[in-house]
Amino acid sequence: MLRREALGTLAGGVDHDLNNVLGVLVGYSELLIEMIPETSPLKRYAENILKSGVRGAAIVQDLLTLARRGVAVSEVVNLNRIASDYFKTPEFENLKNCHPYVTFTIDLEKDLLNIKGSSVHLGKMLMNLVSNAAEAISERGEVTIRTENKYLDSPIQGYDEIQEGGLCRPGGVRQWRGHFGQRHRENI
Repeated sequence: MLRREALGTLAGGVDHDLNNVLGVLVGYSELLIEMIPETSPLKRYAENILKSGVRGAAIVQDLLTLARRGVAVSEVVNLNRIASDYFKTPEFENLKNCHPYVTFTIDLEKDLLNIKGSSVHLGKMLMNLVSNAAEAISERGEVTIRTENKYLDSPIQGYDEIQEGGLCRPGGVRQWRGHFGQRHRENI
C-alpha cells in the first residue's frame, strides 16, 4: 500500500510540472494555428505540435489514473476518426519512412457506429498494432486497417456481457507478407 501512495504522490508532482509545460505547448500551438494561413505548409507542423501536446496531457492523466485508481476517461468515440487521424500523425510518417517496402492502407466502414471508450487509449492501441504489424514484415508487404459494423445474433460472454444487437468492431490490423499466397493471406 505504501508503494501505491508513493507512486500517487510522485505522479501528482510530475502531473503538475508536466501540465505546466504541456499547457505552454498547447497554448502557443493554438495561437500559431490561428495566425498561420491555411495555405502555409507550417500549419500542419503547428497542428502536429497541438495534437502531441494533447496526447501528452492524456498520458499524464493515464499516469494519475493508474497511480490513484482514478476514473479513466470514457467518451463517445468514432473509430474511423481515430484511424484517419493516426494516418496524419508524425509517428505514422516516421513508421512509413522506417518501413519503405510496406504499404499502408485504410478501409473504413462508411456509417460506422460509435463506441464508448478513451480516444487516447484507442489511438495508442492502433499505433502499437500498426507498428508491430509493420515490424513483423521482413520483405515487401501490406498493412491494412479496417473497421466494420457487425450484428450479434446472440450475447457474447466475456469480461462484460455483450448483448445481441448492432455494434462497431475494428476489423483489425491485417498484415500481409508478399511471399504468402491468397489462401494464406486470409489467416494472417
